[in-house]
Amino acid sequence: MASDYYYLNNYRNAGKIAISRRAFEDIAGIAANSVEGAKVKRRGASFSLAEPVRVSFKKGGKVLISLQVAVARSENVREVCLKIQERVATAISMMSEAVPFGVELKVVSLL
Repeated sequence: MASDYYYLNNYRNAGKIAISRRAFEDIAGIAANSVEGAKVKRRGASFSLAEPVRVSFKKGGKVLISLQVAVARSENVREVCLKIQERVATAISMMSEAVPFGVELKVVSLL
């Protein structure tokens, strides 16, 4: 489906270059799980109606990454959320060129 891919600008006109929605979700999930004191449920870990990592392609070419995370009770929630946003931003920037994106976090539980 066309809506499941983000198409990069290709100035050489040698074909289309696209990144799948699932690739963005996996990159963001792995980056968020690498932050100590935070956990994003991975797909297949248990039955869940809500997706912990959701990626939306907005008009104007922006990618919006929404994460639902659990934070350890012993951690400062604000600091952990900031670290998650920084890790996700770094990972997306390194792996997908110059894609404009935003990162939203929702703390859904405490560990």
